[in-house]
Amino acid sequence: MNDAQALTLTDEQERAAAARRGSMLLSAAAGSGKTAVLVERFVRAVAEDGVDPARILAITFTERAAGELRERVRARLAAIGLPRAARETEGAAIGTIHGFCARVLRAHPLAAGVDPAVRVLDGPTAERLQRAALRAALAELVRERGGVELLAAYGVDRLSQAILDVHGELRSRGERHPRLPPAPAARVTVAHAEAALAAATEPA
Repeated sequence: MNDAQALTLTDEQERAAAARRGSMLLSAAAGSGKTAVLVERFVRAVAEDGVDPARILAITFTERAAGELRERVRARLAAIGLPRAARETEGAAIGTIHGFCARVLRAHPLAAGVDPAVRVLDGPTAERLQRAALRAALAELVRERGGVELLAAYGVDRLSQAILDVHGELRSRGERHPRLPPAPAARVTVAHAEAALAAATEPA
């Protein structure tokens, strides 16, 4: 790739784009050009190192960012005279973290112990399922001794949010089926709930 074809990068960005052997951590503020460096590393790996685009894994956080990354890589490859490589980016592993994980699980469902039809829930669907499960849990709580008192003390909205917060915290710690500790003598009380919520949200 000659100088005319290269993007204009700062010295630090150029070093990051040029160093393609071994591991590298790139830390920079938002809007500082991290995506541009990632695109250039991808393009140079193809153009200078002869790497097949299908053998490069590029991961980002959101579908929107992944789409932008793929488009920028495609445009850059086309701009430097590699139209075939640009077309091959359609099959390249450029996507999100959760999308990549789902792809691995679908490829190896037995080893992972999951349904081969596993899929990533979109935000609205996940929220609907979460709210439905919460309503069912609150309905069950009302039937427990002390459940009505707990709801009356907290209010449905406040208790619901507390449950969602605790569930999210426990899930972030890797618990697949988060549960609060059982109430003493199977009796749910405000004091027990407050102690359980506090314990669940303490730093690990």
